[in-house]
Amino acid sequence: MIIADCGSTWSKILDSDTSSVEIVSTKDLVRRPDAVFDVATGHCGKRRGRHFVNELVALAEGGLALIDEDDFSIVDVGGRDIKFVRFKGRRLDKLDWNLVCGSTTGATVELLGKYYDIDFERLEPSDKWVNVTCGVIGMERVLEQIALGKSPEESVSMFLHGVVRNVFDFIGRPERFYLSGGFCENRAFLRTFEHYAEVIPLGRTVLIEGLKAVLARGEIAI
Repeated sequence: MIIADCGSTWSKILDSDTSSVEIVSTKDLVRRPDAVFDVATGHCGKRRGRHFVNELVALAEGGLALIDEDDFSIVDVGGRDIKFVRFKGRRLDKLDWNLVCGSTTGATVELLGKYYDIDFERLEPSDKWVNVTCGVIGMERVLEQIALGKSPEESVSMFLHGVVRNVFDFIGRPERFYLSGGFCENRAFLRTFEHYAEVIPLGRTVLIEGLKAVLARGEIAI
């Protein structure tokens, strides 16, 4: 069985026979009309899966599968949006999906990093920030800061700090939360967030774990 989290920029594909996970660029996946999965989630998953699971459901199920605590918050910062789920007593307390103010922030960070050759492993957090209401507007702020004389590194770090503040406000300013998605591998993002809350990275396959949990309960007939 092949299951997949088809995100807007990256897709995670699990072969249940080998338990191996392949991470591929979604821009390559969309050029493969024959790529159809048994079960899929994610922005690009509706037309790729014989069965589709909503992303918030997959995130919530993945959180329950990976986290033993009764009360917890988990957020997925993706290429085009921010997804948030909170549990109390292991029962759903709140879920939200920020597609407007979270629009393309993850993709923009990746784009800026490649364009300015930024090493996020070494990038120092900035104590300053630019307001990031969406990725496109945030990119304009980065270009403006560079035009004013700041280095690309400082400008991108300020943008990243703006993303952190946007996410922090969106998820209700918790003292501690779990993080899902590619930003788990962005050291500068994690270090910046340490000024606001304790962040526990769960990696890029939380939604895959959610799909596995749904399948294990027999809710989808394959």
